[in-house]
Amino acid sequence: MAVYKRTYKAYSGPLTPAWSRFTVLTRYGLKNLFNSRPFTAFTVLCFVPFVGWLIAIYLAHSTTAQLVLGIRVGNSDVVSKLWFLFFVATEAWMGFILAAWGGPGMITQDFANHSVQLYLSRPISRIEYLFGKASVMFILLSCLSWVPALVLFLVQGGLEGHGWIWDNLWLARAILLSCLIGIAMVSLLSMAVAVWVKWRIAATALMFAVFFLFPALGGAISLILRTRWGHVLNFPAMIMIIWGDLFRIAPSGPGGMGPGFYVVPVWAAWASALTMCAACFWLLHSKLKAREVERS
Repeated sequence: MAVYKRTYKAYSGPLTPAWSRFTVLTRYGLKNLFNSRPFTAFTVLCFVPFVGWLIAIYLAHSTTAQLVLGIRVGNSDVVSKLWFLFFVATEAWMGFILAAWGGPGMITQDFANHSVQLYLSRPISRIEYLFGKASVMFILLSCLSWVPALVLFLVQGGLEGHGWIWDNLWLARAILLSCLIGIAMVSLLSMAVAVWVKWRIAATALMFAVFFLFPALGGAISLILRTRWGHVLNFPAMIMIIWGDLFRIAPSGPGGMGPGFYVVPVWAAWASALTMCAACFWLLHSKLKAREVERS
């Protein structure tokens, strides 16, 4: 349109509230992830353990179903705090694969195509950009972890009755905190490796390296120096120690995980997890900028 005609007008429609503008990134991030059929299929597969655990609760409370199947189990033989911990751990590992698959790609494409500068030139801050990207993983992993776990908790409480939910309310708190800790660590790690490695496959490989090669490095350090503190690099073990403490799992005795479960004190496991999160924050802060200097 020719400028001299002066017939163009500025947009006068409704504006998106400033506090919710990051949800645009969340909406399109989820859309792009589920455009992949293999990713969608694996997401559906992640709900299979939930169905299995749900059937187990039903069988534990249904005498008729036990007679038909020719089994005899009691509720206390099936549902326990260790049973819920195994469910959270199973979904956490499947969620980690899902996050390693789709998480880095949300940011690596922005850096590879220099889209970050375009995002940050809009009325959106770095924190909002990160929050919009992280909320994609938070929503996805929440639907796979603490949401179905709390559904199992409520179903168990409804079938058990007699104030079971009130007596075991601490278990719901343990489920929620455990899942939120795992989601925070995986989400921060996926974004941190993505801003430094601009190739999605390499970023995914680096995520697996942190969770599988670092434990080997920590084990080697512990063996050479004859100490147990090298295990603080074993982030999966640190997560399990934190979860075991939240679920009140004793290191030994009935329902315990064995004396070798707590390889380091609980406070050391918390320090390791928080240090990892802080390192990811530092990597994000130092790399995510509204401008980029190209060096030839």
